[in-house]
Amino acid sequence: MRSRNAALVLASALVLATGARAQSADPYSRAEVFEGKSQFAEAAAAYTEALARDPAALPALLGLERVDAQLSHLDHFLPVLERAIAAKPQLAPLREAQLRTLRTLGRRAEMYDAFERWRRDAPGDATPAREYSRLLIADGDVRGADSVLRQAQKDVGTGRGFEYELAQLRAAMGMWDLAAESWREAVESNAYLDQAATFSLVGAPASARPAIVKSFAASPVTVPARRVLASLQLMWGTPRDGWESLRVLPSDSAAVVAWSEFATKAEEVEAWLVARDALAAAQHASPEPRARARAAYDALRGGDATGSLFLAQLGERTLDSATAAATIVPVHLRALSQTGRVAEASKIMGAYSRFIRPADKAPLDRVLAWGWIRAGDITKARELLANSDSGDADALGWLALYDGNLAAARKSLRPEVESTPEAIAALALLARTRADTAPVTGRAFLALARGDTAGAASGFEKAALELGDAAPLLLATAARLYASHHSEAQAIALWSAIVEKSSDSPEAPEAELDWARALRHGGQNQAAVEHLEHLILTHPQSALLPQARRELEQSRNGITPQS
Repeated sequence: MRSRNAALVLASALVLATGARAQSADPYSRAEVFEGKSQFAEAAAAYTEALARDPAALPALLGLERVDAQLSHLDHFLPVLERAIAAKPQLAPLREAQLRTLRTLGRRAEMYDAFERWRRDAPGDATPAREYSRLLIADGDVRGADSVLRQAQKDVGTGRGFEYELAQLRAAMGMWDLAAESWREAVESNAYLDQAATFSLVGAPASARPAIVKSFAASPVTVPARRVLASLQLMWGTPRDGWESLRVLPSDSAAVVAWSEFATKAEEVEAWLVARDALAAAQHASPEPRARARAAYDALRGGDATGSLFLAQLGERTLDSATAAATIVPVHLRALSQTGRVAEASKIMGAYSRFIRPADKAPLDRVLAWGWIRAGDITKARELLANSDSGDADALGWLALYDGNLAAARKSLRPEVESTPEAIAALALLARTRADTAPVTGRAFLALARGDTAGAASGFEKAALELGDAAPLLLATAARLYASHHSEAQAIALWSAIVEKSSDSPEAPEAELDWARALRHGGQNQAAVEHLEHLILTHPQSALLPQARRELEQSRNGITPQS
């Protein structure tokens, strides 16, 4: 019993001792704990206690600034700052906090006075003007910032140290050529400012862009300047110019990083061939299997199957079999499949089969199956998928569609994240018609898969007779294919049929818009105007109305349509 009581007494003593230590703990540590719990009043008291010991303790001051802002007590913070500045007048973060606080409180005159005191206390130092001008620029007071920076340059005797502020100021004032010069100086000294420079200058009007390009393209050629220039040109819609600006860099490690980053940005805007060139340059300077594979994929996406094959074959010659199978072989198979060389692709698949992971084999089987489809051998495609572990319901759905088995296709085909025009047309058809079989329609889709545009257009036109409930959709598909094949007369005949005989169909507004565009391209502006006016009056709820109105305005003004 006594031992039990002794244990309880000891435990109580430990609790009391722990509490006493907590109460006497460093006030700054207590303040941090309170702030973390959003107990801002208690945190403010603890930070104030810490500052009583050291009035210029920067961490405690910044903490008090944060919690006073939460409590809307920043006016209480100003006297604390004054005491800190009196103790350590040369400590710049204290002055910055004072300017920041006065700005938040809207005390512009006092903010100016605080800046002037700092300037007098730190003669020859660019920091006061730099910090004050940034606040003025952020508030839109470009004239005030300009005055401050001009005086500061006189005081300091040079413009050095003010490049960032001058660049911001000049861009805000629309002085684009001078802004570009300042931004170039700023990024040369501080490469991390490249994104700030890009976003500051990207809004320059087209008339000002040549001067900006001239500033960043001027000698000497440096990585920071060329990165900004390339990013600007990419965002201005001229990615090829952006790559030309970067490709002149010496092939060192910094250039490889710049090229790789630019390639990623080019891929984001689907400038595939530009991305291909940037990646090819990067991997040539610093070989990396995945970069080469990306370059080959980008070439394929950009329509350069020959270039993709070259990069893939080069990779296979220089890489060991396991690495090649994991990186470059998949894109090689895709390139061969898309160019109709599926037999060659099958041989390569067999040669690397023991190096290909089981999880990767099924997607590659699908690639080969599509290759056989494009080559016109549906039987081989079906056999390959039947013997594969891919379980590719989508591919089997397409095979069913090509056979004209709409019922099976309807069960298997699903919307994809990145649907192709062919997939959109197929899904729309399956949703529109109730028919379960349509062999003519299936053959039309097969011709499209094989790249036979003329045959597909003719096939879809015939399919409209087979599927009356989807006739407008099939005729619209045929018309688009005829137009892409430069058979405008046949396309116009189908658009006319849709507009006149199926005016209530979803395809009617699009058909009339395409018809009007074709007339404009043929120089028949007045006829185009009539069709556009008819579209606007007949289909007032159509989502195509904004485009129709734009086309109508251009037609009336005789503006030549873009090719």
